[in-house]
Amino acid sequence: RTALQKYQDERKAKAGRRLRRPFSCDKDSLSEKRKHTFHWDRVEVRRIMEDREKKTSIRENDISKNVPLGAKRRSSIHLSIYAMFLAISMILGYVEAQLPTPIPIPGVKLGLANLVNILMLFSVGPFPTAVIGFLRIMLLSLLFGNALTLSYSLSGFLCSFFMMLLFKNLVHFSTVSVSLIGGIFHNIGQVFMAAFLLRNTALWYYLPYLLIAGSVAGVLIGILGGILMKRLKPFFRQYF
Repeated sequence: RTALQKYQDERKAKAGRRLRRPFSCDKDSLSEKRKHTFHWDRVEVRRIMEDREKKTSIRENDISKNVPLGAKRRSSIHLSIYAMFLAISMILGYVEAQLPTPIPIPGVKLGLANLVNILMLFSVGPFPTAVIGFLRIMLLSLLFGNALTLSYSLSGFLCSFFMMLLFKNLVHFSTVSVSLIGGIFHNIGQVFMAAFLLRNTALWYYLPYLLIAGSVAGVLIGILGGILMKRLKPFFRQYF
């Protein structure tokens, strides 16, 4: 059966009426008959392609119906907010690295990047906070640091993050108290990693000074985080 006959049968079954008589070949020349046949072949190919497109669109619509439109929009908004927090934390970390330390003790920092951790831990959740903090440390170490800075920063972040999460969920501390715990255990994790890598126990003598500096920085970051939490509370309530 030719493509023209198949096309006519389908048209009869769908429309329920008799089609026009096909083009008479007796009245046409050979070139016109070829042109006519080529025209109906193009119609058949076009119909097949349209059917395939319809099936594909129906399948995609069925898949997309399982996910609500609001959930898609909300997930894209969450991804944009996470990217914004990552960029802000990297900028704060870079600015802090360029500032001179007020106290001539190795490892003493204000911890401006931990402000993003406090905001996300109390507003977004622990898992996004851990992911953003890990990416920040990896990217800053890759761009502006080395393997030692990566190991020190990662050990301090992991130690402080798990202790902040523990005290936040079990003891229900405020932002100031959680930030204070984070500043203390961040320095403890860094000193432990430095003493382990350098095989030098004399580094533990720096720990009291680092604990005092970490406590002061933690309180300041906690106060600033509490102020920002009140300002940004409507924003977080709208999207989370």
